[in-house]
Amino acid sequence: MSSTSVVRQLREHLDELSSSIVAQEAVLHNLRTQRSEARRKLNRFLDPMARLPFEIQSHIFLSVDLDSEPPRPDSNAPPMIFTNVCRLWRDIALATPKLWDALLLDLPRGPQYAEFCKLWLSRACSHSLSLKLSGSLKLQGDIQELVTTYRNQIENLSFTALSPYSLEVPCMVFYLDPRFPLSSLKTLSFEADEDADFSTMSRWLGVLRAAPALASLTMRNMSFLVGYGELPPRTLTLPSLEVLHVGQPYRFAVYRKDGSTAVVLQYLTLPALKTLNVSDVDISKQEFVSFLSRSSPTLESFHLTVPHDWSVNAMSQLLRPVPSLSFLELSSDSGLTAFLPSIEVLSTSDVLPNLRQLTFNTNGHVSIAHYGKVLSMLTFRCTSCPTRLDSFVLNLPSEESGDYAHDLPAAEVRAALRRLVDDGLNIHIGPRSENLL
Repeated sequence: MSSTSVVRQLREHLDELSSSIVAQEAVLHNLRTQRSEARRKLNRFLDPMARLPFEIQSHIFLSVDLDSEPPRPDSNAPPMIFTNVCRLWRDIALATPKLWDALLLDLPRGPQYAEFCKLWLSRACSHSLSLKLSGSLKLQGDIQELVTTYRNQIENLSFTALSPYSLEVPCMVFYLDPRFPLSSLKTLSFEADEDADFSTMSRWLGVLRAAPALASLTMRNMSFLVGYGELPPRTLTLPSLEVLHVGQPYRFAVYRKDGSTAVVLQYLTLPALKTLNVSDVDISKQEFVSFLSRSSPTLESFHLTVPHDWSVNAMSQLLRPVPSLSFLELSSDSGLTAFLPSIEVLSTSDVLPNLRQLTFNTNGHVSIAHYGKVLSMLTFRCTSCPTRLDSFVLNLPSEESGDYAHDLPAAEVRAALRRLVDDGLNIHIGPRSENLL
């Protein structure tokens, strides 16, 4: 037999073996498929969850106790962990868009992270979205593109610059392009734990103008550049904004001209405002009063860090435009001294006639002489006002704060305060965890 014939026969035999292998592999694949299907049927029979209607299965996943923070894209935590248990759980998770409608993005990250976040949000389908960007908020183009892509679905958006990244002077505002409306946005938060986010006031107001449905706005440690090569910004009306938190300014002499976070009040009109929290008043009393008069809101809750130099007249002008107020909380580091103008103003019947809850927070020493003024004011609010005061709280420094030696009310004042308690007024005087009355 010639060598050519031998080679041909060997090749034919090799082809036969290859064909047999392919056939056996097909048989093996079919058997594995059948085994997998049989295992799935067995699991469905044995697994109580598999016998539940989809709506209940989905509800169980949604009922998992998650942190208050939006979930991170972590394979060992919900909802990602649901996709790694079995095919059934994966199918349920992927068919439940609400599992994927919130996301916390830890920055900075690379392009693959942004792509994964896009995949995550795509699973939310048309649901409203809640996003939180945390860490280094120096502008990342791929993340900005992500925010822009889903801008019409984003309902809650939060930016938090954390140390040491906040030292990089984050550009939080620049993740939002005023040219693209945020038609569904209801909650917006900008916070930096140390340094501030610097932005021109015009651009910031442009961002707010692009969110006409905004209902809640928080700005912490932000500074604005006002008057640096730009025309004075026009006042902006946000007709749906009900909650505003501003304050904790970062003072930086080179960049700071007209103030920090609270300066935004000069350029806003908020007719629907219900809750106002200003932890630092970095504008004049006249500008603050002008904001309240211009907005004419039906304000219900007011939290204010009181400037130490505000007079009785200043507090009177501040509180008179908001007669609807039912909760007032004032804070100061100067003991009760900073509250004396407010106490005097609140002792008149035409100021805050609907006030029900009053809270003073202080980290300073309280003189025994001041308790008499507090008693007079509380007696007036309980006996001579159209609406009786329900609660008074004076939060004093705790032992941990280092100024724990408190002057307590004189015996006759304490007895009078207790009579007010007997008449239905809830009174707390002392550290938050201890009532010294």
